Amino acid sequence: MTKKIPHEISMRGKTRPAKNVPIQVMVPASVRQQVAMIGAQRGENIRTLVLRGLQAIGVDIPDSELAERRGRKRQGDGHGA
Repeated sequence: MTKKIPHEISMRGKTRPAKNVPIQVMVPASVRQQVAMIGAQRGENIRTLVLRGLQAIGVDIPDSELAERRGRKRQGDGHGA
């Protein structure tokens, strides 16, 4: 049985999200290109796609972590009218 890791940390009665840390992996260039294309098609960044993939294999990731963290959102497919 795996230990459940808290998504929020409570300190002095205040709750805040758990700290984000970097994770890096080397992948073939073709994989990186495919992930970028899927992200562009879905309007999601690579972080979100990776978190969705990890969630799909059973990693406990709250839906709130799947939201875009940058201020801008992609609109349409990026081509003019």
